[in-house]
Amino acid sequence: MKNTLSFFALFLGLCTLLPAQTRQGQSVIGIQTGFSLAGALFNLSEIDANIDASAPPAVQFTYDYALTDRLSLGGGVSYQRFKLAYSDYGEMNETFDVRLSRFNLAVRGLFHYGNSEAVDMYSGLRVGLSNWSLDVGTDDPNFDPPKASGPAFAPQLVLFGIRGYLAENLAIGGELAAGAPHVLSLGLNYRF
Repeated sequence: MKNTLSFFALFLGLCTLLPAQTRQGQSVIGIQTGFSLAGALFNLSEIDANIDASAPPAVQFTYDYALTDRLSLGGGVSYQRFKLAYSDYGEMNETFDVRLSRFNLAVRGLFHYGNSEAVDMYSGLRVGLSNWSLDVGTDDPNFDPPKASGPAFAPQLVLFGIRGYLAENLAIGGELAAGAPHVLSLGLNYRF
């Protein structure tokens, strides 16, 4: 933990040497990986020796356009999949998979604050839809697995976001959020 805090302090110190403040008319694209509450809960399902849970982090692409020096509007696309592999399950010792995936499409508005030339800090709101899809794969001809899909409203409050610029156009960043599709994300951003 001490090494992580030291690295973060060093990173912020180096970022103060580079320009970063959001300017009207700038665009920022990003690719992030996000850790979600759904993924954490899904991994908790691995409480039985015959169940193997898999929930890799969400992958996300974002775009933000600075309307002013303080406000930006943009969008985001995110995808995450989950899998439960059952082996020797039940009285019939059946082996099958349960696959669940989430595709999220949203618009987001951000308020940028702070006056640093090297660090862009922001908070905001993301509003969109998540399309969930479920499939249960089994070879048992007597088992009719449920199949479900459909969109669900997916709001997200971006509590705190930060981008630290390593060069004039390239940054690493992270977000802490409440709601779908992630609670914590880390990634790379490019400003043009």
